[in-house]
Amino acid sequence: MKTIILFLLIFITTLIYSQSKLKPGFDANEYSRLLEITDRQADSTRYGGKYYTPYPAGYEMVYRSDVTGMDNRWDLWLSSDSVCVISIRGTTVSETSWLEDFYAPMVKASGFLVFGKDKLFSYTLASDTNAAVHTGFLIGLSAVAPGIVEKINEYYNKGIKDFILMGHSQGAALTYLLRSYLHYLPGGTIPGDVTFKTYCSAPPKPGNLFYAYDHEFITRGGWQSSVSNVVDWVPQMPITVQTKFDFNKNDPFTTVDSTLAANLGLLPRIVIGLIQKSMLGSLDEARDVMTKYLGKDLYKIVESKIPGFVEPRYYSSMDYTACGSPVILKPNAAYYEAFEKAPGIAGLFTHHMPNAYYFLLKEIYPDK
Repeated sequence: MKTIILFLLIFITTLIYSQSKLKPGFDANEYSRLLEITDRQADSTRYGGKYYTPYPAGYEMVYRSDVTGMDNRWDLWLSSDSVCVISIRGTTVSETSWLEDFYAPMVKASGFLVFGKDKLFSYTLASDTNAAVHTGFLIGLSAVAPGIVEKINEYYNKGIKDFILMGHSQGAALTYLLRSYLHYLPGGTIPGDVTFKTYCSAPPKPGNLFYAYDHEFITRGGWQSSVSNVVDWVPQMPITVQTKFDFNKNDPFTTVDSTLAANLGLLPRIVIGLIQKSMLGSLDEARDVMTKYLGKDLYKIVESKIPGFVEPRYYSSMDYTACGSPVILKPNAAYYEAFEKAPGIAGLFTHHMPNAYYFLLKEIYPDK
């Protein structure tokens, strides 16, 4: 009898500790703590050593990475109930960090980046061959991902199985890619029973529609939140242009001549012909111009910052799409009173900074 009781106690204890401490869905209290953590990461949001938010209660920073890549850095925090938070820094004041944002041609979501003869970063971020992502953000991922994988395994061996991935602004873009990267790692690279929950705060667009579809599929069921302030312009970036290349291949623009022409009247054929020859042609030109200036021309500067970096083959698209499960923070009168747009360059980021998101969160979810 004692043996049976002991066995049951061991079984129940194992069951309790094997269950994830994380729950799906947006949690305002959880996000509040993450913004407090972010406030202690993003140097560009701190002035005179003052933080805008309280210290994240119940959390302790246990690791800060070196600065690598294009001024990339990440922190590891541990909660009192044994949940790890991986916090990726956003854009800093350095030119190199801004260059990561602006180096915006797309590359395929599976492949490799070459950093000289001895360094290759191989990645898979989607199973769809039509998926493509932002090149600058991919460089940022290559800088942080190896160390993050190492720490996940280290803390798993200490008994930690629950990880929150968090980033604000540029950090949010890298967090999208990181979640995809971890999902598609070869089996055995990280343990299979790790639970990841993802928050992308004030996120720019990380890739095209097919990447967004893939990311949303692998995080389905409430395991990802993309939080945006309605009056923040950063979630609208990068500038995007859609061409007929970006459609699924059963679209009317590429099949009209062979499939539909015989069944269309004169006027519809004229209208579709004008769209094809004028408007669609102009969109192609706009895409090519953007790829030249944001890709080929900026590469020369990128290569000067990362000697040995080989220019990748760009994907023929600039059709950036918002990604993830949206959580909308809509300003009220109190917000506009507190966050009146400042003059000059600082005013451009009034509605983008973590303190603005923190204020709105407390207005919309006052009990959190």
